[in-house]
Amino acid sequence: MTKFLGLDLGGTNIKICVLESIDGHCKEIEKSTIPTDAENGPEYVVNLLVHIAKQYVLEKYSDISAVGVAVPGIFDHELGEILLFPNLPGNWKHQPMKKPIEDACNRPVSIINDARAFALAEANAGLAKGKSPVACLVLGTGFGGGIIIDGHVHMGSTLGAGEIGHQIVNADGALCGCGAQGCAETLTSAQALSTLAGAKSPEEAYKRAIDGDVQAIHAFSESAKWIGIAIANVMVVLAPELFIIGGGVAQSGDFFLDLIRVEANKRAKLVPENSIQIHAASLGVYAGSIGAALNGAINAGAQFNLISIT
Repeated sequence: MTKFLGLDLGGTNIKICVLESIDGHCKEIEKSTIPTDAENGPEYVVNLLVHIAKQYVLEKYSDISAVGVAVPGIFDHELGEILLFPNLPGNWKHQPMKKPIEDACNRPVSIINDARAFALAEANAGLAKGKSPVACLVLGTGFGGGIIIDGHVHMGSTLGAGEIGHQIVNADGALCGCGAQGCAETLTSAQALSTLAGAKSPEEAYKRAIDGDVQAIHAFSESAKWIGIAIANVMVVLAPELFIIGGGVAQSGDFFLDLIRVEANKRAKLVPENSIQIHAASLGVYAGSIGAALNGAINAGAQFNLISIT
């Protein structure tokens, strides 16, 4: 069996990707999106994931050998249960995720944090291919991250390494959804940016900033400051070849990225001038599902010589 299914669970949509491996070459053969309807609660969402997996494995592609699921939070790696989903409604603590999908489709299931899935995809099939180390940031509802070393997700001793957005950058700052105080996420999330800009959404804030609105420009500058500090911290510890930035907020283009570049480079004094390379993500909104599929494939023992996403 040569195909791998990737499901990326988001608060609004579930992104679906199918990868196929032939003679060590892996390519994308299908992708789609369906609404999550997360307001219906954890059990509904898990049942929806089960339904999708069954549809693809038992009806569409009988040669799918593994399923990967990217999730927006923290989970128990051994039990496959959710521990913390700060941005999805309902009580997700100890909600089974892995076993229901495995039981339904009789395939091995691997779970990965969505930001780590994004990082895995970008480092193996995107702009960062062949680079190491790579640090990936996902800016949107929250501030996710992932570290890639030699093409593999660096999980660390806790299996939770890579939470770039949960650096404490302001010890007296606001309480974060993770329970800590002053995380970078509290200062850079879509909600924080919109509120500071006096806008209803980051998209509105961006339009105002491009039109010269002083309050909106200040909001992006302030967000860029904290992101720049987070990047500078990672740079002096890990010195990645590339920083890749994705997510909804990052789609503000070079306007925002240039602000982040300036902030990061001026704050990292122990590295050569302008050595911090920051680029926008290249795989678009399906990066998480691609990474989920890759993670499922890798955990199932697949090896790839070339990954081509078209």
